[in-house]
Amino acid sequence: MDTGPQAYGAGKVGGAFDVQNFVRKPHVFVRLLSLLFGLIVYFCASSGSWTIDPNTKEEVCMFKMKRFNCHIGGFVGFTSVIVAAVFVGGEYYFENVPSVKSRKHYVLLDLGFSSLWAFWNFLLFCYLSNAWSNTPDFSDSISTANPSAAIYFTLFAIFVWGTSAYFAYQRYQMGVDPAFVSSFEADQFGTYDEAQNNTNHESPFNKQLSGEYQTQAY
Repeated sequence: MDTGPQAYGAGKVGGAFDVQNFVRKPHVFVRLLSLLFGLIVYFCASSGSWTIDPNTKEEVCMFKMKRFNCHIGGFVGFTSVIVAAVFVGGEYYFENVPSVKSRKHYVLLDLGFSSLWAFWNFLLFCYLSNAWSNTPDFSDSISTANPSAAIYFTLFAIFVWGTSAYFAYQRYQMGVDPAFVSSFEADQFGTYDEAQNNTNHESPFNKQLSGEYQTQAY
């Protein structure tokens, strides 16, 4: 664990990458859970919640017999997987970002998207629960495990996305340790600028002292 100067919850750039330590980070672990739950919702809603209508002999969605209900569940689940995967990759590169502004933008983006996806999953949970409660009973030969799983894991997704938003808010509250800027960014950029400024603005007295002494003629 890095106990040195930090900017938005991460230390300096560098160091060997350890997969186990990376996965064990709370914000990464929760993000992986949101990816897993999104996959389950996607497959259960888009592929597993269809059955054959005994009257029309056509394939219908089990959520209130409307195709849109399965499609919307699959859409939210699929987008959750994509967004979660992007942020897992972002966590990998986060500690290798030297710019404090870039880290701040990432944390705010994480906070906004995590809050939005928690809200989308909440709407999906309410919508699918209402559709399922108004669905006629199926015969015992038809399994209803997939629609039920889609509803339950949508509920779980609300909490994991909300937790991700909370972790992002904590990072934002941490802000930037002044020692991080002075010890890292100054080392990366300040040394070169200082040397360049010294070269461009070298004192004329130094040049005179470094050269041969010239006697003024009276």
